[in-house]
Amino acid sequence: MLLWVAACANHKEAPAPTPSPVAAVAPVAVAPADAAAPGYADLGAALTAIIPPDTRVIGFGELHSRTDRAQVTSSLAHFTNEGLPVLKDKLSDLIVETWITDPHCGSAAQEATTKVTTTMRRPAETKSEIAVLADAAKAAGIQPHAMRITCDDYARIAPKGKDIQIEAMLDLTTRELSRIAIEAVKHRDAEPAHRPWIALYGGALHNDRFPDAGVEQWSYAKKVDDLTANHFVEIDLIVPELAEADPQSAKQPWFDLVKHAGRTVQVFTRGERSFVVILARS
Repeated sequence: MLLWVAACANHKEAPAPTPSPVAAVAPVAVAPADAAAPGYADLGAALTAIIPPDTRVIGFGELHSRTDRAQVTSSLAHFTNEGLPVLKDKLSDLIVETWITDPHCGSAAQEATTKVTTTMRRPAETKSEIAVLADAAKAAGIQPHAMRITCDDYARIAPKGKDIQIEAMLDLTTRELSRIAIEAVKHRDAEPAHRPWIALYGGALHNDRFPDAGVEQWSYAKKVDDLTANHFVEIDLIVPELAEADPQSAKQPWFDLVKHAGRTVQVFTRGERSFVVILARS
């Protein structure tokens, strides 16, 4: 069974740990909030325009759908229906922030899976949307990957009689997405010929090129960027109806685009090789 790992939603939904001192980072030039954003017919057209041709790995992040938010077309569905068709000929691998419940771990695995789904308020249809994406990837000759969760991992993220351990979930997801991405790059680079791109799809925390202070440890972006000699691209996919219900999204420099979202797709440039894509309203 495939389960969306809900604890790794947009980083603004994650708990705020005590900030730790970090090295100074050079300021990143971003588009002013009131700047006119390019409009595109759909997600596919936007991705075609913004992904540099020398890209090696693309980290897609999203603001996850929830049962207590507007029930609209999800970022995942937009990606499958509009994004994948324009990327598929260049993608060798697609790594999805999901796991396959291990029957060898007994009831603990199923209990942890259920607890995560319930706690993070994931819609039931999310599971089937992931399956549709995996099937579409396979049909296009793309190798899909899921995270590998051990029995000890289940015990750490959902200890018996306790709530979900959010930080343990974040640690686990960062470990697995980093591992799979690095292994995929090395494996494909050893092949005489391979498709040029590898993509990851998950919550908009782990793909951050410019993470907020105190959450840097939960982004795989720097490791992958270093491995690929600065050929990693971060793209966040934002459903406007979901962002409007998220207080933290309202604080972001791209939120003006959410307020003006209509039938076209808008792009906000956060920094070098870092984009926020505001999807069309449903």
